[in-house]
Amino acid sequence: MAITKHRQKILEVLQKWFQTSEQGPTLEELCQLLGMHPRQKATVQRWLQTMRGIDVEWEAHSARSLRLFISELEEDSVQIPVTETLRYLATGLVEWERKSKEARSHVPEALRIGMSRMYLTALLHGGEAPGNLPELLEKVEEPVIDWLPKASAIKNLSPDVTLLEEGLVSDFAQHWQVDGKGVVEQVQESVMQDVLGHCRKLQLDDAYRGFRYSVVTRPTLSYTEYRRMLATPMFHHLREYLRQTYVELKSLAEHNIYYLCPRCQYPQKRRSDGTYRCRNVFCERLCAGSNPPLLPLPPISKTEAHDWMVVTPGMHKYVTLPGLWEMFLYKSLTRQGVKVTLWPQIDEYDLLVELPRKVCWAIDVKDWTHLRLDRLKQVQYRLDMDETFVVFPDQREHLLRLNVVRNEYEAELAGVRLVLMNELIEKVKEIMRSRNHA
Repeated sequence: MAITKHRQKILEVLQKWFQTSEQGPTLEELCQLLGMHPRQKATVQRWLQTMRGIDVEWEAHSARSLRLFISELEEDSVQIPVTETLRYLATGLVEWERKSKEARSHVPEALRIGMSRMYLTALLHGGEAPGNLPELLEKVEEPVIDWLPKASAIKNLSPDVTLLEEGLVSDFAQHWQVDGKGVVEQVQESVMQDVLGHCRKLQLDDAYRGFRYSVVTRPTLSYTEYRRMLATPMFHHLREYLRQTYVELKSLAEHNIYYLCPRCQYPQKRRSDGTYRCRNVFCERLCAGSNPPLLPLPPISKTEAHDWMVVTPGMHKYVTLPGLWEMFLYKSLTRQGVKVTLWPQIDEYDLLVELPRKVCWAIDVKDWTHLRLDRLKQVQYRLDMDETFVVFPDQREHLLRLNVVRNEYEAELAGVRLVLMNELIEKVKEIMRSRNHA
């Protein structure tokens, strides 16, 4: 966000004020702190109104209720989450160990990123970072808590765990690594798993649902909205995760103008010929084939870009895009008069559908390009539900061939049923028609 001269000055004087006082200043006192005459308090109040809900808040008709959000929300101007650094290092070490001895002189990408983050953390907070691979390998034989800055912030971290044990990758490192291609995106998406574990531990059902809903429906938002989100009481326990999830728009790429995908609302990628397309090819195809056509969203200019935040590419790929199908099904079913709950019991499954006569369905939505029985078997039939469905977008049918292989797969799934999205919607419509007719 562009920090105006007035906003910056107000923040500076308030930070100094709250270092020695628990109560906020009055308007008259704030005028004096700003070097202004007390009769200019109406001007100061107008400035405060532009900052309300973002940087400051107060109670109406209460003289000393002014409080500052920024002291709670911004410890450092640059945040380098220690959990992400640990994941890069663990993933890189696992990849390094899998290499032949002749190839181990080549540093894996994840390990290189982890070392770079250690170096930057050392610059910001003091301390030393290993300058090469041999130094790092020597360091990671020691307890993590002793050499990784801010490791103490990781909850339930044993003081004895190491990443290497007698030259071999430890079980602890195996636990912290991420699998699959695109290690950066995998690490970015792992924040969602941290949020899930944190919310389950503290039973933060509404906070989890609100966090995931924001990532799906607001992958691009203004800095003002972002600050308000951080200040929302519901997200009190998730602020650090929000900081890891949303980054400045300019961090994706430097463009003169940013166009948002009309479907997923995420900044599009610039082609070599100067045109733009969604970063996800399938999303781009859905936009092109939409009926009615999706209207373009207002672009964001280069000068406005500093006022906008976006979720990381990993969160967009693994949370926003699949979540759009969950939202589509949620809206389609609620329009039929059915009660639907998103991510019930802190994401035990994707949707809980409550039908007439106390009939309940558990639904997992999968945006897959091919069916694999081992992955399908990970969806457990829920004994507390009348039906358990795995639902796929109709637009994937030409790849899945569900109508051909459905009976073969369902025979192996102990009651879990496989359906296309529109098939499920039609089932609900028929049930609701029967109820209305009765």
